[in-house]
Formats: sequence, C-alpha cells, structure tokens
Amino acid sequence: MLAKMFMFEWRYFVRQPSFYVTSLIFFLLTFFATVSDNVRIGGGGNVLYNGPFSIAQTLVIMSLFAMFLVVNFVASTATRNDTSKMSELLYSKPINPFTYQLGRFFGSFAVVLTVFSFVPLGILLGTLIGGATGWVDVERLGETHLSYYFTAFFYLSVPTLFVLSCFFYAVAIRFRSMMAVYLSAVALFILYTISGQFLSEPEYRTLAALVDPFAFNTLAEVTRYWTMFDKNNTAIEMSGVLLENRALWAVIGIVIMALFGGFRNLERLPKGKKVKQAKQTQSDFSQLLGSNVSHRSGPIDNVSQLIHRTKFEIKQVVFSAPFLILGALTIFLLVAPLIDPQGMFGTPNWPLTQIMVELIADSTGMLMLIVLAYYSAEIVWRERGSGMGDIIDSMPVKNITFWLSKLIAICLVMTLLYVFGLLVTISNQFVQGYSNFELSQYVISLGYVNLVPLFMTAVLAFFLQVVSPNKYVGMMLFVLYIISTIVLSNFGFSHNMFHFSQAPAVLYSDINGYGTYLTAHSWYLVYWGAFTVVLAALGYGLWHRGPAQSLKVRLSHLGYQLAPAGKVAVAAGLVVFVTSGSYIYYNTRVLNEFMVQDDREQLQADYEKKYVQYKDAQIPTITSTKVNVDIYPYQRRLTAQADIVVKNTSDQVIERFLVSRPSDYVRQWDVKIDGGNIVKHDTQFNTGWFEFEQPLQPGETRSGQLSVSRESHGFTDGNEDVKLVQNGTFLNNYELFPNFGYSENFQLRDRHKRRQHDLEPLQRANKLEDSAYYNESFFGKGVGFIDFEATITTAEDQFAIAPGYLQSESVANGRRTFHYKMDAPMVNFYSVMSAKLERKHEQYKDIDIEVYYHKDHGMNVDRMIESVRDSIDYFTANFGPYQHKQMRIIEFPGYQSFAQSFANTVPYSEKIGFITDLRDPENIDPVYYVTAHEVAHQWWGHQVGAANVQGSAIISESLSQYSALMIMEKKYGEDKIRKFLKYELDRYLRGRTVELLEEMPLMRSEDQQYIHYRKGSVVMMSLKDRLGETRLNHALKAFLAHYQYQSSPYPTTLDLMAYINQDTTESEKQFVSNLFEYITLYDLKTTDVAIAEQVDANGFYDVTLTVEAKLQRANGQGKETEVAFSDKVDIGLFNADPDDLTVGSNVLYLEKHTIKSGTNVISIKVKEKPLYAGVDPFIKLVDRDSGDNIKKL
Repeated sequence: MLAKMFMFEWRYFVRQPSFYVTSLIFFLLTFFATVSDNVRIGGGGNVLYNGPFSIAQTLVIMSLFAMFLVVNFVASTATRNDTSKMSELLYSKPINPFTYQLGRFFGSFAVVLTVFSFVPLGILLGTLIGGATGWVDVERLGETHLSYYFTAFFYLSVPTLFVLSCFFYAVAIRFRSMMAVYLSAVALFILYTISGQFLSEPEYRTLAALVDPFAFNTLAEVTRYWTMFDKNNTAIEMSGVLLENRALWAVIGIVIMALFGGFRNLERLPKGKKVKQAKQTQSDFSQLLGSNVSHRSGPIDNVSQLIHRTKFEIKQVVFSAPFLILGALTIFLLVAPLIDPQGMFGTPNWPLTQIMVELIADSTGMLMLIVLAYYSAEIVWRERGSGMGDIIDSMPVKNITFWLSKLIAICLVMTLLYVFGLLVTISNQFVQGYSNFELSQYVISLGYVNLVPLFMTAVLAFFLQVVSPNKYVGMMLFVLYIISTIVLSNFGFSHNMFHFSQAPAVLYSDINGYGTYLTAHSWYLVYWGAFTVVLAALGYGLWHRGPAQSLKVRLSHLGYQLAPAGKVAVAAGLVVFVTSGSYIYYNTRVLNEFMVQDDREQLQADYEKKYVQYKDAQIPTITSTKVNVDIYPYQRRLTAQADIVVKNTSDQVIERFLVSRPSDYVRQWDVKIDGGNIVKHDTQFNTGWFEFEQPLQPGETRSGQLSVSRESHGFTDGNEDVKLVQNGTFLNNYELFPNFGYSENFQLRDRHKRRQHDLEPLQRANKLEDSAYYNESFFGKGVGFIDFEATITTAEDQFAIAPGYLQSESVANGRRTFHYKMDAPMVNFYSVMSAKLERKHEQYKDIDIEVYYHKDHGMNVDRMIESVRDSIDYFTANFGPYQHKQMRIIEFPGYQSFAQSFANTVPYSEKIGFITDLRDPENIDPVYYVTAHEVAHQWWGHQVGAANVQGSAIISESLSQYSALMIMEKKYGEDKIRKFLKYELDRYLRGRTVELLEEMPLMRSEDQQYIHYRKGSVVMMSLKDRLGETRLNHALKAFLAHYQYQSSPYPTTLDLMAYINQDTTESEKQFVSNLFEYITLYDLKTTDVAIAEQVDANGFYDVTLTVEAKLQRANGQGKETEVAFSDKVDIGLFNADPDDLTVGSNVLYLEKHTIKSGTNVISIKVKEKPLYAGVDPFIKLVDRDSGDNIKKL
C-alpha cells in the first residue's frame, strides 16, 4: 500500500502542469540570478557564485519561498479527497490508515524535493553556462565542486522541506481546508518574522540559530565571522548548532506527523462541520435572494443593490476566521518591535509618529501583498467555488455591482488592518509617555501614501483573477507581477512609470514635513489611477457570468458588456494616463536628469577613461574664502558667490586644471581667476578645463570668484534634492561650489564592474610610504587652511548658520541676514545651513555652547550640552586647548543619518540623537557618545590633519572614537563601556566578512569604516589598557603639538605610531605592532571554572579557571595562520552579569595574568563566591568570539 500510494501521488503530480511550471520558475530564478549582474539572491561582494557559502545562502533564502511550494503539493494531497468529493466513498474501504497516509505524504514530499532540486541545478548550470558564454565574470567563479551543492541541499533544504511538509500536511488533515492551510502559511511566515525581531540581539543569536526552522539564522550564526576566504573555500558541516537545529526540527516534524497525520484512522468530515456548512450555504443563499432579486433596474435600484451586495461581501470577509487571524497577526507584527525597539547601539528612539508610521508600513508590507493575493482569489471565485455561481449569475444584478462590492470589501480589509496598526502604535505612544500623536500624519502617510496605491493594486489583482481560468492561475500571475517589479528595476526599467501603482518614495521629516514629495506622489497617483480606471472597466466587462466561458469568448463580448459608460471610462482613463504620463516624463526626464544604473556606471567608466590621466595633475589651493549666499528656502533655490584667493603650493607651474559642477541640481556655475577662464566645457560629464593665460607659478597667489545658481525644477523620480529644502537646508562647500581637479569619488568602486568596463584595478588609497602625497590633505587635493568669512541671507523666520563668529544679524524686506567671520585659519571644509529652529544657549567658562533644534525635539538637548562641556574639559586637559570660543550643534532633517564636524559647528541629524530615548539607564547613551565624538574632531581633523595616504582616517576617526570613549568611561565607568565595545567588535568582525577588495591592517585602513571606526574603538581602548591612560594621552598630546596646523607635510600613521612607541618596552612594542601593523585575531575561551565548596582558613574561595588561547594573523582575504602567543590578559570574577549595566560595580577580581597559546590554568583566591568568571571580560582584545570569554557559574 505504501509503495502504491507513493507512486500514485508521484504519477499524479508529474502529469500536472503545476509541476513543470513551478520547477521552471525555481530553475529560472536561480539561473538568471547567477548569470545576471543585476539580480542576486545569495552571496554578493567577492563571494564566489559557486562557492559553498553562496550556494548555501541561496538555498536557505529559496526555502522561504518553498513554503508555498509545500502548500501547493503536500497540503493539496491531504485535502484532495475532500475537495474532489471522494472522501465518503474512499473512507468506506478497508484501508490501512498508516500506510495510506505515509505513502501519500512521502509521494508528495518527493515531488517537493524534486521541484526544489531545480534551485541548485539552476545555480550549477548558471555558473557553467555563464562562465562559458562570458555572461558571468570568471573572477566571480571558482572550481565547480558538486559536494557544495549536495551538502547544502541535504543539510539545509531537505530538513526544512521535511518539517514544513509535516506541518502543512497535518494542518490539512486536521481542518480539511486549503483556506486553513493558507492562513497557517501566512501565520508561520509572520511569526517567523516576529521571532526574528525578538531574537535579533547578540545575546539571543545562539537561541535564534537553534529554533529557526528555515536555518536562515543558523547559517548566519555558523558563518557569522567567516571571511571571504572562508566563504569561498569552507564547506558547510553538519556539526554544532547546525546539527542541533536540523535534528530538533526533524524530531518536531516526526512528532507532528505522528500526532496529527491521520495515521490512526481515516475520518470523514465531522458531522458538525457539515451541518455548519449547510446552514452557512443556506444563510448565504437567503441573503443573496433577499438582497439582489429585483425586477427594477433604475439608478436608485442599482445603488441599492450595490449597497446590499457590499454589506454582504463585507460581512463575509470581516466576520470570517481568516480576517480575525489576519487582524491578530497584524497586531503581533507591530507589538514585537514595540516591546523591544531597536535604535543606535540598541537604544530605542522616542515613539514619534513618523517612526510609528514607518513601523506600520514596513511591518505590514508583505502582509498586504499576501492579503491581496489571497483575498482577490477567494472573493472573486467564492460563488463558483461553493457551487452557487450559476444561481447567483442568473440574478438581475449588473457586473459592476459584483465587481465594486467585492473590490470595496478587499479595500476595507486593508484599511482595517492599517486601523489596527494605528490603534496599536497610538496606544504604545500613550504608554511610553508620548502624547504628540499627529493624527494628520497617520492619515496622510498611511492613507494617501500607502493605502491608495494598495487599492490600485487590488484592482490589478482582481483583473488578473478575472482573466484567469481559475484562482490559482490568478494568484500565480499576481506573484509574477510582484517578482517583475523587482526584476525590471534591475534591467533598466527602474523608473516608476514602469511599475504599476508605484510612486517615488515619500520621505518625511519632523523638521521639513513632507517637503515637496507629495507633489510627485500625487501626479503618479493620477497617472496610475487613470490606468486603474481602465483596468477596472475592463475587469467588470470581462467578469465571469453564467456558464464557464473562455477569455477569448468574453473578449468578443467586451464591447457590449462595457456599454457606452464603460467605453467612456476607458477612453477617459487612457487620455488622463497619457496626459499625466507626459507631464511626469517632462518633469523627471526633461526638467531633471534621470539615469538608470547601467547608464550611470557607463558614464562613470567613460569619465575615468577620459580624465584619470590627470588624477595627479596639480591644482590651485584656496587660501581665503569670502562667501555670499542668498537662500530662498521656500522656493528651493539659492545663488552663491565666493571671493577666493588661490595659491600654487606645489613646485610645478599650473597651466590648466579640471573644474566640475558640484551637483546635478546646480543650473549655472562658473569659475573666474585672474589671468584665466574656463575654455572648454564637457557637457557629458559636467566638467571643463580652466586655463591660465599666464601659468600660475609655484608660490604665486591670485584672486578669483566661484559662482553658482542652484534650484529645483518640477519634481524627480525619487531623486529629490534633500540638501536644499524648505526647512533644514544643509550643504558643505563641495556640494555648494565647483570642485577643482579629477573627481575620484565618481569612479566605479566594484572591482567586477571595473573589469566589465575594462578599467584597471582600483587603488582605494595612496600607499602609506608614498611621500609624494604627504603634502596633500586627507580632505583631498588642494585642500588646506583658509581665512573664512560668510554672509548668508535667508527667509525672515529662519536661522542661517556657517562656521565662524556672528558679526551681525539684520532683517530687511522680509529677508534675514547673518554675517560670520572666523578669527583664525581653518580647514577648507565648511557648511551653510538655514532652518526654522529653537535655540538653547549656555555659557561655559569662556565658551558659548548653542544647540539649534526642532521645537518637538528638545528631549536630549541638555545631554548634548553636558557632553560638550565634559568633552572640552577632558580634551583640553589631555590633548591641548580648544581653539574656538563657541560650539554649536544644529539639527537637520533626517533624510540622512549622520553628524559632521566643521569648525566650531556640528550639523546633527534628527535621526541619530535628538529623538533617542535615554530614560533606561541600562542602555548605551549614543547621544553623549556621538556628541563627544564630533567635538573630538575639533582636535583630530581640525587641529591636526592627515596626509592623503593609507591610514589617514585613523588620525581623524579612530582617535576621535578613543576620545569619545574616554568621556563615556569617565561618566559611566569602565564596566559600562563593555556593552559598547561588544557592539563595536561585532561590527568589525561582521564588516570584514563583506569586504569588497581587501582588509587592511588598522594603520593602513583605506576608507574602510568597519576598520577605522569599529576596530579602531577596540584597539585604542586596548592600547589605553596596556600603556595606561596617562602614557597614551601624553603621546597623543605630543603628537598633536608637533603637527598642529601643519600642512607641509601632513602626518601619517607612521608618525602616530612613532609617538605611541616612545618609551615602550619590547613586549609593548610587539603588542602595538599586533594591533596596528597586522590583522590580528585572538581566540580566547573560558572552558571551565572550578570553585571550592568551602572557604580556606583565611576565608577565601579557591577559584580555578581553564582558558584556551590562540592567536591568528590573517591576510587581506581572511586566510588565517596561527602564531605563537604569550601576553598579559585580564582575568575577571564577578558577582553579577557583566552585561547587566544596571548592577553598579560588580567586579570581585580583575587582574592581568600571563596567557600563552594552548591551555592555561589560573588559580585565584577571592573573599566572595563569584557568579561569573572569564578572560578578557571588558573586550580589550579583538577576539573572534567574545561570547565564550565569560562563563556563568
């Protein structure tokens, strides 16, 4: 029986079109993802397409989609007898339920495995064919190892598909309903998403890896810190947490089938359920008769029918179990992130309405698509599915009545789900003590921005169902539509005019509101709304009515069904569609520039080929700048002139140099310098040649002027100017005025794309030892110190701010004028800002501290001022005096999330500090930290710069990180810094796994943020621990004093290390070398801790720790080699969890012990019995897995 049922199911499905269609879809998805540079599923960066990690990750991702594959084959097997009305006949036979059900299950499971096997087959053939035809860059391919495919398939895919099959088969057997199966699939997907949010924190990673049925988090945990070398050469092994996860879910699958798989008996449909269905059918039929039978057909009667029919449809939807479940799932989706909200370094933000709106939209985005796919099928096909179709169709009810009533019902479902979300988030705001609910923002953002496009998509979903022969084809067409929106964007069709119901993203800022984004959104709604009218008219014209008719037959009757009113609607819709589309095209392609990714990359490649030969050509250095800027924020335009003095600081004459437009939004620009002008414009690259009539001699200075006119015209397709806005304008001088010289920032970075365009491998930074660049600032060629003065006019109700001291302020003719002047030379890096803000001022010693902030964002202003005060005190005492008499922090719109330090001026995004909720003392204080970091740049970056070579960011960023962390340590204590350093270490280790070119040692960092920020934090604190705070600060102070304001030459990390290594022992020099000169990774683990049960005669507990230690050195690709290790490392004992920041000082013992490679046994005596013990407890070393350093006793 088992074998017969197995073969029956197999033969049944392999004769079905769905078997071949789904197999083809899964094959093509991975095949094209492999051969196309525009679409990727797994891997990325320098990970080989056919490497073990890329294959495994692709199979895990596709397993999420396979959930619906299992529903289609396995669950339909379980319900086929009931849906085909064969259950009564079949169950009357003497069939062994165990072998019968087991045969059917494994037969359908084998089909699922067969279909899913086309996933690795698509990858394999994609790499073989792509490599042979040149579709795939051979550098992205390694050797073909079939073992990589088999291990990934059997270790990852087979167990996942097995437990999913068990679950959905059991659900189908229990409820005898595909609707129940669909809902369980949606519930599983949503609960999986929710659990991922709950378990996203580092301390829950192991648990998340263990309980993940799809093994997505399991694979992420196993490969968390794998380098590129590991990902391309290390096969997945069935061991550790992966083995535990696979075994756990295999057992769970078996238990589910044993309990609910129907092995004990073959039950008919329960009598109670049949009675309920009969009553429901009778009730529905009665309502339909009472609602729709009418012999009159006037307008009033048609409206009455529509109202009654709509009520019926709404009742069928809203009072059904699926809707109640969807409502509950919506609430769960929102409650999860609200219970454990995440922000910078794990610290949550205040529940501002803009954050709540984003949460609702992001959390329910996938759910809404599932609702559309499911309900469009169920609602359109309800009558035919229940066998009532012919009876209902015989009633005197217009097609438009059926169409509109059903459409209104599904739109109401989505609206109510958003209402549920709104109620949840407003309740959360109230509970969190935030009362500025801003209901209008909820209405605009959720209703106008999100719901209206969803309503249009509902019409499309309905239309696809109407033209389909059955609901499953309609659902598949809708899924293909969703996939097409992703795929088309990657093949040159990224403009929103190609994506139904889509519009450019609407960004919101509390400071600038919706800006001009709603204008573009509205025009796209008109455009797609008109097309939606056409679809709606065609949809009701093709509505299924009476006996089943093919689409061809219904198309032949379309003209009659539409009638004059329908034809007018179609014609009007097409006219509006074409007219509004033309206007959108004019705005986005004529008034503004629009470029697809491939064209942009080609432009970058062409620019480099034409001008890279002038990369090292000398350019004038600006030494004095007097700026005049007229900002018209509400018109989104400005004009600016800068009177400049330039100097040839090189030893060569300058005859000509490149100049380029600073931004696509600049409409007019010019450069004038005495004795020269722009002689040739290259409009393709918006650049030109400036030529001197008489060459600029070495040391010679000349006067000149820069001028620009910047203005936004119309609207763009998602590329709005976020720098010049109605409230919150913020531009730096390189975004404001024309730039001198070759633009390295415009070069292609991806090495594979560079090969495609026949470009040489990119050198990210000049070599550390190349002294030719020591006279060039890390800010860029031709950047030095300048005398600075600025006059800015703006709207009467706004502040205009630039570096320098306010000389005067006046108001005249509705314009407000500010005049600033710096009292000493500063780096040629300045900002221009204009915004309507509140201001708080504090005089600290002889320094003016000011914070400009949005009226609703004053929560953390005092903390920022406190951080400024503490920073100035510490930095002055340890590094040297603060060079200015003021420090200003200015909030700008959250379109970008960063803070940036200019001379005595710090623009600070609303997204990263002003809205952070600091009420929980257990959390890291990112506001205090970020503020201290930016103040530190007044020393590291402004007082002392760096040469434009490798490692320059260490001097500016790593030293600022160290300075900020010292401020944090003074305020919160050393034990509070542990959590921060865990974040930094984790980000460094994860950052090196996605390195695009080559990881460099710290002292040679090449604009690699994961190195100079994240690793820099850990290394500098480690250095402070080894050398001592006083010695390290003394070395840094001496380094700064020597190179302060020096530009010929600028210092490098070689100079910095020379100061750090002064007066150090040989072992300390080796320690510094390991930190800076090599990619060094420690592997420390506390394997055992033994504690004596009784105290000794002196009242001490004997504690013995066993520590395993290893030291690895890695190359740039991550290949590691073990080296001998013997050094002093902290050993700590604690009476509470070191991660618990609420427990004051919990350190019982903390001393350094000599640790060597291999096994180390350390004996300690302490007065109090410890609860936690470990090695390097405060994350002072770059450890591959700091999670195993501490052991709970």
